[in-house]
Amino acid sequence: MGAVLAAATLIVLYIVARVTKREPFARITLRLLAGGAGVYVALFLLASLTSRNRVLAVGAEKHICEIDCHLAYSVAATKSETLPNGRVRHTVTVRVRFDEETISSRRPRDATLTPNSRYVALIDAQGHRYPGSTEGLRRKLIPGESYTTDITFDVPPDARELRLVLRNNDPETSLIIGHENSLLHGKTTFRLPG
Repeated sequence: MGAVLAAATLIVLYIVARVTKREPFARITLRLLAGGAGVYVALFLLASLTSRNRVLAVGAEKHICEIDCHLAYSVAATKSETLPNGRVRHTVTVRVRFDEETISSRRPRDATLTPNSRYVALIDAQGHRYPGSTEGLRRKLIPGESYTTDITFDVPPDARELRLVLRNNDPETSLIIGHENSLLHGKTTFRLPG
């Protein structure tokens, strides 16, 4: 947020300097803008290239951050059944919890939080993705509240070593330094029981 505000300020200052014909000031703001963008790109690439993929153990939580990192997700259970067409339907039970330890003492205990958009899929050993519905992940929560929801995925019978991908689906997260959705950054997935 700070980088965006600083860039916007420098752009406005550059335009004002150009309009008022203050060329030395315009050059300084343009250099600051280019230097700041260069530093941001360098930090972005450093954070992405030094990150690693992680597979969370069954029951381990992943906090998904928006403005704050209040919502924790974990895999509670799974079940599988073979469909008449030969595909396998995997039902993954996901537990969603509003971590009350992450809120300010000044925040009202009955104020709800609605999650941003999510993306869910099963991914196999070959990297094939099988998306699922995020409808059950949109429920409002108050601090300390939790619920479970079932998400179904239909996959080919030869899909092996399935893991759950559950992450933000907001386009701006791809530009945030250190965010899982950013270019080349390591991803965190959930191991499935069984």
